[in-house]
Amino acid sequence: MKDIKLNGPTMVLLVKNLEKSIEFYKKLGFSYELIGGPDVRNVHMNRDAVTFILHPAQNQEDVKPFSSVEGGLYFDAFCYTDVRALLEEIKEKGIPIVKGPDLNDFFSEFTIQDVDGYRIAFGG
Repeated sequence: MKDIKLNGPTMVLLVKNLEKSIEFYKKLGFSYELIGGPDVRNVHMNRDAVTFILHPAQNQEDVKPFSSVEGGLYFDAFCYTDVRALLEEIKEKGIPIVKGPDLNDFFSEFTIQDVDGYRIAFGG
């Protein structure tokens, strides 16, 4: 049987202002890539194995991060990484941390928030 590997996952984030979102993710170290044809164009923000597809909302009120609704988790996306190294990078770039950091020998974690309110947790 062939060993099939999945890449990703890729998340679609509905955003209020595409340019502001692109700039935020660039500051976070993501690269920008425009994908698609004449009818569907997607902005892919990539860093290592993580891709966020940014899609502009037709109606601003449609942007509702899962972390902002009653009963939602405290994050919308979770990325496993070297937490301490990334934490230093985040601090150097002046990106606000909204939860944590919780650093210990078992599992460390912290959470940031983007311009649309999406919360991204980093742990490992």
